Amino acid sequence: MNSLVLPGQFQQLDIKSLTGLLYLLEERNVGRAADRLFISQSAMSRVLQRLRQAFDDPLFVRTARGMIPTSKALALENPVRQMLEQIANVMSAPPFEPQLSDRTFRLQTTHYQAQVYVPSIAERFYREAPNASLDTTTVTEISLLEELDQVCDMTLCSSFIRVPHHFERLLLGREKYVLIMAKNHPLAAQPEVSIKDYLAYSHVLVNLGGRAKLPGNDPLGKLAREKHFALRTPYFMAALEAVGRTQLLFSSSGLLASRYAERFGLTIKPLPFESKDIDYYLVWPKAVDQDSGSIWLRNLCRDVVKAQIPFPTN
Repeated sequence: MNSLVLPGQFQQLDIKSLTGLLYLLEERNVGRAADRLFISQSAMSRVLQRLRQAFDDPLFVRTARGMIPTSKALALENPVRQMLEQIANVMSAPPFEPQLSDRTFRLQTTHYQAQVYVPSIAERFYREAPNASLDTTTVTEISLLEELDQVCDMTLCSSFIRVPHHFERLLLGREKYVLIMAKNHPLAAQPEVSIKDYLAYSHVLVNLGGRAKLPGNDPLGKLAREKHFALRTPYFMAALEAVGRTQLLFSSSGLLASRYAERFGLTIKPLPFESKDIDYYLVWPKAVDQDSGSIWLRNLCRDVVKAQIPFPTN
């Protein structure tokens, strides 16, 4: 695609100046054109002077019968009118109507949020916008930083995902970390799990696809080095089912585990140490901040997540 190159003087023109040119062509009178542009007659004369310099043409010639446009001014009338009409159409675009839209929306989530929230998001999405499409992809710890051209409308992520500065951010709420194990695990029958018991068994690690600090390790201090990860996987559902079939332990947000506890034979217990809650965010590129369709999707996702997350923000 060839780049558009405009003459330097033309680049200095603004919409107001081009509108002034159109009014002058229609009125053939500086005073009447100034009134339509809501400026003084002297200011209108300055606008005309900028137009003459930009187009290197007098544009209008004063005669006994009034202002007569030059051939260049007449040639400019249709292109300028079309350009201003197109700009006006963009600025006065009709509001987004989900029921009428066939747009494809792009949503990024972690694996965890895809399992927890996307089914409910899809249910409401297709109820409100039956002809639209929802394209979901996976976000990793650093993928938002690596993508130079952001093509997503929004991203659901946790505080472990690194978000670029050119993104807006909305805190949705938080979840607590819990200890997940099989119902028949030796620790399941104990009223409390000690740190010694916690470190005596191997663990599952869900890898976010980056080098994020492991959740839950900081409170353990030096004891964290004794924690053995026997299974690493990027998939939460695989982790939960594996825990239900083994004696592995899994420290994670509790909402998804509670939904599948019966299906996978799981028991959920408090961690034997204090762990920082995990925050969940809605983030989106500033480039789509005012896009009416993206705003609709953000509001939809916000409402769905806040209705389900254990500790929503006010």
